[in-house]
Order: sequence, then structure tokens, then C-alpha cells
Amino acid sequence: MHYTSELQTILSQSLNWNKARISCLIQILQALICVRTVNLTQIAAFFKSSAKQESSYRRARRFFSGFSFDRTVIIPMVLALFSLKKDLILILDRTNWKWGKTDINIMLISIAYKGIGIPIFWLVLSTGGSSSTATRIRVLKTVLKKIGVGRIKAFLADREFIGEAWFRFLKKQKIPFIIRIKQNTLSSGVIEGAQVPIIALWNKGAKKQPVLNHPVVIWGHFLYVSISQAVGSKEPMIVVSNYEFPDAIALYLRRWEIETLFSCLKTRGFRMEDTHMTAPDRIEKLLFVLAIGFVWSYKLGEIKAAENPIKVKSHGRPAKSIFRLGLDWLRSTLASIEGKIGEFLWAVSFLKCFKLER
Repeated sequence: MHYTSELQTILSQSLNWNKARISCLIQILQALICVRTVNLTQIAAFFKSSAKQESSYRRARRFFSGFSFDRTVIIPMVLALFSLKKDLILILDRTNWKWGKTDINIMLISIAYKGIGIPIFWLVLSTGGSSSTATRIRVLKTVLKKIGVGRIKAFLADREFIGEAWFRFLKKQKIPFIIRIKQNTLSSGVIEGAQVPIIALWNKGAKKQPVLNHPVVIWGHFLYVSISQAVGSKEPMIVVSNYEFPDAIALYLRRWEIETLFSCLKTRGFRMEDTHMTAPDRIEKLLFVLAIGFVWSYKLGEIKAAENPIKVKSHGRPAKSIFRLGLDWLRSTLASIEGKIGEFLWAVSFLKCFKLER
């Protein structure tokens, strides 16, 4: 695979891995892009190798076991690749499914970027269900070591990620957050001298006008609550923040960008749920490969869309997402690589920002 020598050089400078492991990563990454599934049988079938498919399959399996590495190396890559320097909007969420009777439960932090989340760190939980406060704190501290609090414009999370200790940590770290809460959350500052469900603040308004930065006390923490209800929505959206944001609700709505990311990692892209792996450490390595494939595809799609804008269909939506535009271009290039080596090397050049921090 002479055409991958530049890619191997870039990754070798970025990762403290031996040559054989880097080579295997490249094989898996190329196959993942072409077959659009994490199923190792299909990935092994696409290996560019003289070895039998069974040998390629065993090689791919070994890649995801027996060694560990610092996954946070992806963070500076993402920041450089998308020129993200400040005013970062971080989004925390989970995605989960079952393989047989085993829960696959992933907690992930992404950066909001033009309508989609860019993955920067993740942890596979050992059990099903929601995460503990201690786990969330550990994950967020890991990210903070790489980006610093001063670069964060807002930290967004859904109603699952609440609690007195969690809010205390966020406030102590001075992380500006906007988090959705449940309607029945008890609060002071709505009715004088009483602690009532926060929905009472919304019900007080006869015309149901949006509430912005109303001071309340929840779980002993002084916070600002904002409430709004979109047309056609069954219930109002209630968020709390530790700072007065000009439009907390509008900013919080960007939380949906991580859902778009999950869609790309699943059915619209790499079919992440096809994996038969269940060991958390192996799935975390798989997500590392997926993250590289995703950010590479998205960056190329962004460039291609700037050169030739994506057509908009009659219903007002684009004919193809930026991610799929880049992914399909990479697939086409790899499928006819002997005649498109120049194009492939051009695509590889964008990964030069993937540098190991010294």
C-alpha cells in the first residue's frame, strides 16, 4: 500500500505505536470508510493484504485488545482541524443499545460545530442506565486538562445530567453551563416563602411568555432559570444556568447537534451498533477509529461543499449531509485508488494537524 505511506508517517508522528499497529489502524480505517460498518468480518474482507481473510480478521481483533493509549490525543486534532480556539460549546450525552443481553452504554462529549457535534472524548460505562456523578466529573476533568475552562462558552446537557453534587462541581470549576431540568424540580424563588416545582413559574404567566434568567435556588444552588415552549411542543423546555446568558434556550437547543453526530456514527454512517464487541476498553478503541474516520470525512465534506454547494431539495433540506459528502468522496477515492492517488494524498494532508503533544 505505497499510497498510504504519507498517512503512516503522519500517524506515526502522532501516536506512540509500533509500525505494525499503525499499519493495522490504517487498514481498519480504510476498510471502515469503504464498507461503512464496524463489523470486523466485513472490515477484514476489505484489508489490502495477501493474507487470508481469517488472518486479517484475527489481526483486526488483536488491534482492539492487548494495549492501551491516551484517547485524548484526538482533542488537539479536532481543535486544529476545525480551527476551534475559543467560545467552545461542549455537549454531554449518552447513547446505548444491547448486544444480546449485554448493555453497550457510551457517554460522550462533543463540541458543537455548525449543526453537528464533533467527538472529543468518550467513556464506555460498565453498566446500563445513567452515569454516576463521579464518572461525569472524571470525564469532564479529563477534557478540561486539554482545553481549559477559559475556552468554554457553554456546557450543555439534558435532564439526565443533574444533581446537587454535579452542579456544585460545575460551579466550583466555573464552567458556564445550561442544563435542562425536570418540571417537578423543587425550587425557591418562585413563590415567596415556599419551595415549589419549577413549572409553577411557567404557570404563573397567563400568556405563557418566555422566562429568561429568573433567579431561583435549586438544591441549595443559586441559578438562573429560562423557560420557553415551541409551537407544537407538548411541554415547555426548562433550563438552568449558573450565568445570565442572553438567550439560554436558543443556546441549549444546540444540544441536538450531538444527536446528529450519533446518527452519523450509527445508521447514517458507520453503523456503530453492528459491533459484536462488548468489552468497554475495546469499544473505546473502536470509537477512536470512528472519531478519526468521522472528523476526516466531515472536514473533506466541508471543503467539497464550499467548492460545489450541496443541492437543496424541494422540501428545503440538502440532498446530502456534509458528513456523507465527505465520506462518499473518500469511499470513491479509495475504490479507485490507483487512478486517484493524488486526490488521496490531498485528503491525507489534512491530518497533518494530528500531532502528539510533547
